[in-house]
Amino acid sequence: MENSRLAGLTKADWLCFSFLEGIGPARLSRLYTYLNQLQKHSSDQELMTQLLFEDDQESGRALSYELLRALKWPEITARQAMDYLSSGTLSNEQKQKCDDTLAWLEAENHHLILQEDNDYPEELKEINVAPAFLYLEGNRDVLTHPKIGIVGARKCTRYGRDVTFQFAKKLSDYRVCVVSGGAMGIDTAAHQGALESQKTPTIVVAGTGLLHRYPNRNLPLFEQVLKQGGAIISEYPLTTSPRPHLFPPRNRIISGLSMGVLVAEASIKSGSLISASYAVQQNREVFALPGRLSDPQSEGCHQLLRQGATLVRSVEDILDECSLIRLVAPSTCKRESNKSSEKREIKKEHTPALVIPSLKPLSDKVSDEARFVAALLEKEAEAMDFDMLIRQTKLNAGIMMQVLMELELLGCIDNREGLYSRC
Repeated sequence: MENSRLAGLTKADWLCFSFLEGIGPARLSRLYTYLNQLQKHSSDQELMTQLLFEDDQESGRALSYELLRALKWPEITARQAMDYLSSGTLSNEQKQKCDDTLAWLEAENHHLILQEDNDYPEELKEINVAPAFLYLEGNRDVLTHPKIGIVGARKCTRYGRDVTFQFAKKLSDYRVCVVSGGAMGIDTAAHQGALESQKTPTIVVAGTGLLHRYPNRNLPLFEQVLKQGGAIISEYPLTTSPRPHLFPPRNRIISGLSMGVLVAEASIKSGSLISASYAVQQNREVFALPGRLSDPQSEGCHQLLRQGATLVRSVEDILDECSLIRLVAPSTCKRESNKSSEKREIKKEHTPALVIPSLKPLSDKVSDEARFVAALLEKEAEAMDFDMLIRQTKLNAGIMMQVLMELELLGCIDNREGLYSRC
């Protein structure tokens, strides 16, 4: 693992810092930002070294305990950091995590990207609490693409899912990378739309460590993201398991990577509004899809629109607002570069409106139970297994089997490996 250029600390040092007791991405970011700014503004390297480091002739890079405490590191964390830098001391658990991570990094397409690395996205450096480093599995070149974030409700409507799918597909057709969080609902539709296009890879920003891909139901989706040249990234150590408080902070990375964030569907209390808030703080564009006035899952989007978010009726609304593309048929999208930046040139052509797939209508003769189950699958807009359908409907297993057979024979539901969805 190559050395870092910042203050003499190696990537392995930053990695070991992340395993210390009481540490987290925010404290690592604070230290990284401090060292980086001091290095940029110091004209006297010797003076900077005296300010930052203790007198350590052998390593020349042992951070002072006082500095770490001044940066709000807990006492126990600062002392562990000093023990590590002076003698390489780590607990057995910390050493095991370090060894396991170094072994993981030896595999193909496994990366640890620090801020000063060329692969680290410049736009992400602009945000508050920029991750000191990112774990990345997959194709790191995808980080250089123009990117749009798409977020929304986990329990989305079928309308929200279908429109999100089509928006993501068209963005990918235009060579714009779709960034989302890999969750059920809108996130899944966004990644699936990008994968359907096969023109541009998609990025999953995980709220867990990369060895704990979540949710389990999306494991095939994550594999497909990697297979089609995309990437899964995280700021958390590899073995970090799913915890509710870890998911909101990852939203700042989705918006931080992106030129703008599309909120496809969200209730008033949706976590997707956190992404919109981050986008505003980061000076990113915020887009919202309008929905039905009677639909609770659209109330969050309508609130964003009242607060000044850009209403989008087509992908071209997003491209225009971001000022990176002039309208074109996706197949004629061409890339040009100049000395200062890369932009996309697109000529204006007519683009057909979105077509929302229609559901197969139910026969008048369908049973009341079958109509009830079909309505549930349509409303929830996500595939459900047999047990989940029973829990949601309170029907007994015998009746549920008859209902599912009835709907399948009518072609009104799909059964894919035991997961039922409305079609």
